[in-house]
Amino acid sequence: MKISKWVVREHVEGAPDVGRVYEKVTEEVPVDLAENEMLLKTLYVSVDPYLQGIALDTPVGDAMGADSIMEVLAAGPRAAHRPGDLVQGFGGWQSHVISDGAPRLWQTGTFPMVFPAYRRLQRHWYDEALPLQTALSAMGGPGMTAWGTLTTFLDPRPGETLVVSGASGAVGTLVGQLARLAGARVVGTTSSPAKAAYLRELGFDEVVRYRHGDSAEQVGEALDRAAPDGVDHYFDNLGGAVTDAVFARLTVGSKVAVCWQWATQVGREAVGPRLLPYIMFPRTTVRGIFSLEWFTEANWQALHADLGDRLRRDEVVCDHTLHQGFDAIPDAYASLYHDRTANFGKVLVAL
Repeated sequence: MKISKWVVREHVEGAPDVGRVYEKVTEEVPVDLAENEMLLKTLYVSVDPYLQGIALDTPVGDAMGADSIMEVLAAGPRAAHRPGDLVQGFGGWQSHVISDGAPRLWQTGTFPMVFPAYRRLQRHWYDEALPLQTALSAMGGPGMTAWGTLTTFLDPRPGETLVVSGASGAVGTLVGQLARLAGARVVGTTSSPAKAAYLRELGFDEVVRYRHGDSAEQVGEALDRAAPDGVDHYFDNLGGAVTDAVFARLTVGSKVAVCWQWATQVGREAVGPRLLPYIMFPRTTVRGIFSLEWFTEANWQALHADLGDRLRRDEVVCDHTLHQGFDAIPDAYASLYHDRTANFGKVLVAL
């Protein structure tokens, strides 16, 4: 059968030039499944900022990896899933996937990690109120990142202030809404007036507009107005000047969750450990966030019971920006960097 995939043809640092980085390849592939293999059809592909690091670590000529929702079309007798099953896993930018769905060690990156086994999606968990694509947003990695960080680490309380940088994305919007429901005062940063208005509609108390190139002093002045009593919790998606400004305003006993670093990984702002004095005096706890550690069956069930029910009761909003068609994947990904005002919430491609 014919299988199309987007492969990495060049490594380019900084904001990705998708015309240089990716090439579409269509191959005639024999479907001769081993006993433990499956043929899967890709239904939805997730595009996320962290994929820039994955692309740089993917060998030239290999298919681009990404989180996806797939349907099993055929399966060997010892395969983990059966025809008709829906699964979520790191299937990548491919129209079809032949795989055993087992955990896969990723060794080419700076930090080796294991992509989890494909997980079966329970069809009865999804309906009009909680559609299937949420398995890649609120009911998937972004939701587990936000919910897991707040429940296991940040634990915001009434009267405390939580700041989310890069707040208008799939993770940031959920972090802000969940912290608000916990009683915290929530401040988000974003880059455009439209997204600032969007965050306020979601219940954020204050929004700080930040554009690449703004100084830490500029951001700090805005933070002083938005969080005059300092910052008790910080969920960091950006790094750079925003993080410099926040660290200088951390309160005693504060907590910082480092989820991603746009400034370093995209903006290439390589700096030394300049922020350590700011965590010494307030006795701040800083924790790296790697949500795969929470990808257990018990946690998926708890996520659906807690965050899923909040979505069904309209206590939490989970928006999607949905692009259409296999050929749209690279441009949908590029929009995260070059047309950020066009995307709200999770960005997906329906195949």
